[in-house]
Amino acid sequence: MVSAIRDFRSLQRPKIEPRMPQPEEAGKAAVLPAKKPMAGRIFRGGILLFLVMGMSLLAWQAWQFLRNPQLMPIQTLHVEGLSQRIPLYRVNRAVAPFLAEGFLWVNLQQVQKALLQVPWVANVEVRRVWPDQLEITLTAVQPAARWLGAPNQVLGTDGKVYSVPVQEIPQDLPAFFGPATDGLHMLKEWKRFNEILAPLQLQIRALQEDPRGSWSCILTDGVRLVLGRQDRKEALARWVAVAPKIRSYLLPGASMDLRYNNGFAVALPSATTQSVSEGQTSPRSEKK
Repeated sequence: MVSAIRDFRSLQRPKIEPRMPQPEEAGKAAVLPAKKPMAGRIFRGGILLFLVMGMSLLAWQAWQFLRNPQLMPIQTLHVEGLSQRIPLYRVNRAVAPFLAEGFLWVNLQQVQKALLQVPWVANVEVRRVWPDQLEITLTAVQPAARWLGAPNQVLGTDGKVYSVPVQEIPQDLPAFFGPATDGLHMLKEWKRFNEILAPLQLQIRALQEDPRGSWSCILTDGVRLVLGRQDRKEALARWVAVAPKIRSYLLPGASMDLRYNNGFAVALPSATTQSVSEGQTSPRSEKK
C-alpha cells in the first residue's frame, strides 16, 4: 500500500521541459571570431609603412623645392633715407650677403643688424613687399657733439654714442667727455649752460663730467670754467653777471674755479692764481 502511494506521488510531479535556446542566442553562440592569417597582417603593415615613407619623401622634396632661393628671388631693393653720409653703395654692401637666401627665407633681423653697422645709421626698418622686393627705411644719426671716448665717436641728438669715420665728423661740433650712459644728460646740460652764457655771446666748446660727477667746460674764447658737482647753473649765472667787469682775466687758457659761494679763483695762463670775490669766499660743499 505504501509503495503504491509513493508511486502515485511520483506520477503527480510536474515534468520539467528542457529549455530550448532562443534563435538569437543560438546565433550568438554559433558566431566565432575568425583568425586573420599572419601573412595578411604582415602584407598590410608593409603597405602602410611604404605609404608613410612615400609621404615623407614627397614632403621632403616639397620642402627642398620651397627652400630654393631661385623659386622667388629678391629682384628689387627700395631704400629710403639715403644721404651723402649714407650712400647706396654702403647699403648694398651690407645687404648683399643675404640676397641669395631668396624672398621667402631671407632673415630680416639679420639684415637689420647688418645695416645698423653701416656708419651714420641710427635705426633701420626692413620688410618684405610681395612678391620680390625688400623695403628698407634708414634713420640717420644727427650728430650733436664729438665723443672723446674714442677719436671716431659722435654723440647723437638721441643721447647715444655712434662710431663713424673720423674724416666725416663735422669740425664745428663741441666735444664731450663723460660716462657713456650719461650722454643725453650732458647734452641737456650743455644746452642750459649755453642759454646762461648767451648774454656774453659765448658758448661751450668742450664739456667734461669726470668719474666723481664734477663738471668743467671750455668756452669758445678759450677760458676754462670748473663748475663742480652742485649748483652748477647757479654758479655759472653768478659768473656771467661778473664777467663783463673782469674782461682782463678772460684770456685763452685761463682757468676759473666757480666752486665758491661768493666768488671764484682764477688761474691765468702764466700760472699765477688770483681770487676774484664778491665778499668773503668759501668753497661750496661738495658731496663725496
